[in-house]
Amino acid sequence: MTGRAGAATLAGLGLGAAVARLAAVASLAVVGCGDGSSAYIDSYPISLARAPMGNGLPGDGALYALAGDPDTPGVTYPMIVDTGSPITVRAGDVPGTLSTFIGGFDLYAAGSPLSPPPMRASFRGEELIRLPLQPAGDTTLVPGGIFGGDLLRGYSVAFRFGGACPDGAPGLCSSMTFWPHLAADEGFLEDAGYAVYRFSLYGGGEVTAQGRPDFLGITGPLVLPPTRIVLRTCAAAAPFAPTDAVPCCQTGDDVKLATGVNLALLLATGMGPAVLSESAYARLVAETTRQGAPPLPTPSPPTPSLYVPSWPTPIAAGWATIPRLAFVDLEAGAAADPGACVELGRARRTEQISYQTVTCPGNGLCFQPCDADPRQPDLAQSSAAYFELGGGQIPVAIVADDEPFLQALRLDVLPEGPELDGLVGAGTLGRARVEIDYLSGPRALFSCEPEAPREECWAASRCPRLPDATSVHYCFNLPAHRLATTCAPESTICSMTPPSCM
Repeated sequence: MTGRAGAATLAGLGLGAAVARLAAVASLAVVGCGDGSSAYIDSYPISLARAPMGNGLPGDGALYALAGDPDTPGVTYPMIVDTGSPITVRAGDVPGTLSTFIGGFDLYAAGSPLSPPPMRASFRGEELIRLPLQPAGDTTLVPGGIFGGDLLRGYSVAFRFGGACPDGAPGLCSSMTFWPHLAADEGFLEDAGYAVYRFSLYGGGEVTAQGRPDFLGITGPLVLPPTRIVLRTCAAAAPFAPTDAVPCCQTGDDVKLATGVNLALLLATGMGPAVLSESAYARLVAETTRQGAPPLPTPSPPTPSLYVPSWPTPIAAGWATIPRLAFVDLEAGAAADPGACVELGRARRTEQISYQTVTCPGNGLCFQPCDADPRQPDLAQSSAAYFELGGGQIPVAIVADDEPFLQALRLDVLPEGPELDGLVGAGTLGRARVEIDYLSGPRALFSCEPEAPREECWAASRCPRLPDATSVHYCFNLPAHRLATTCAPESTICSMTPPSCM
């Protein structure tokens, strides 16, 4: 995979003028990787700080940890934590040939009042690369390193993006916790209310930098593992409440009634805002117009205002906001994939029936006809897990479709993955909790801080259909419930709004 794939991987991180351009790159656990590396990680969450959002916008941007080198005790630096970077970077000039070096670093509790702050993790003997790094968010924060996906993928990593701060301190705080495994199966996680999102890792391959010597001392091209997480997204779907009732009576109505725009977005916690291509944002504008929803704002004129640490210059971007993003797991299967927005609509209709079954069982509602399993029309399809962010003011940087930064990322994900429409940064995730389980699946477990209102953050677990009227399931944070005791005739479901218990 030298040639195109190697160039794409390097450009997608930012390794280079030599390739394209510098671009976007348990209790107590002591683990080793069989290559001389080792890590010590305690059981506590590692407090993280936040870079600026960028463009003068309020809010929290990229995640960063407080790091230090073992050979310079007492000296710390900000280290961006980036799921979108394929390799871990230490800031510095490239010493001649671009190559990795064996090194280590420690992670401390950011914002701790203690001096020195508590050390939470220590990594030794890791294969790192040295690159010049640029500011994150704006010019006020220049990181000393990037903690990349090559190390993150060895763990199940739990992120809290906007949790309550320890000891009752004001504001919101961020953290990450490393776990050596996640043993719970998906059925248990669904019943517990997690939106389990399954994904494949993209990218990786052989690149032009030189890697670690082998046992004979011979070096060769660096081979990066796949680390890119692409989220199947429905953007700007219409608002929803479980008391809504929209008939969906014929095969194909699920497609006609779907709202929102299907997007493929790279998860990059080393970014602040979401980033969309101009064409993707134009599709969102057209969709909100079709819905008759409030129009999206006109983006500000493009200026060099999007700062990415591993890209050499600020990226020209216009700025706007969008109302909602939903990450939707693929339930229908790859061969029958109707798109994220259709599956989001099906999950919402399934919630309406579950809500009526719990709050007003006398209505006797069954699933909508368009949600029947085409192979077994008397049974409903299971609904997909999804995680929705709202609040109406999700910050978005809009870049040209041919922007080299975006093109490099696209080239790294293709052809195995979809063509990227943009990225999801840490600043868009609000009150989310996300555990990225690289070791099982892989998969991501989405949930919300308990005090977060539904219009800002909502996690809906997969709702499996029931085999009979005696079985129960736990869906949509509702109590355990069975199928409706009786079912209204199809003509009743589709000709009138179901009665309400409100």
